[in-house]
Amino acid sequence: MKRMLLATTCIMLMFFLFCGCDSNPKGKAVSAGAKMIEPAMIITKEDAKSFTGVDFVDCTVKEQPVVGLKLCVYEKDEAFLQIGLTQSVFMDKKSGNTPESLFLTTKNAFKDAVKIDSVGDDNFLAPPGLHILKDSYYLTVSLGLMSKDKEKLKAVGIKAVENLKKYSAQ
Repeated sequence: MKRMLLATTCIMLMFFLFCGCDSNPKGKAVSAGAKMIEPAMIITKEDAKSFTGVDFVDCTVKEQPVVGLKLCVYEKDEAFLQIGLTQSVFMDKKSGNTPESLFLTTKNAFKDAVKIDSVGDDNFLAPPGLHILKDSYYLTVSLGLMSKDKEKLKAVGIKAVENLKKYSAQ
């Protein structure tokens, strides 16, 4: 009986040891079939121009892999448009966060935040702009901290969600 228990324990330990070994990068969540979506795909420089009237060069991309965030910042003179995209495929799986949990945590910090109808599954206005939850993606769109133009933020948000659906369905 002791031999059987010892053999079973050894087999289980070997099984768990090999299950923990893979060739995927450590710390990154990688889902089967999931692909990285770049924020510049969600709001292109042509889209940014249509919303601001400014002919931007390519955006500056900033990354925060711990929380799965990629930012695309279009900036020229006084014009500014920023799109943030938080996605599971880019997250550090050790963090225990999801795009949904980060969205809800942020939303809970702004209890009286205004919601804009017809943008994503859920949304709210808070610094730096419009926060959107769509499927399992957390988007932020901003026209600058001083921008209070809800209609323009709504238009940018709707375009971001449309483009996200296009790329996440592929």
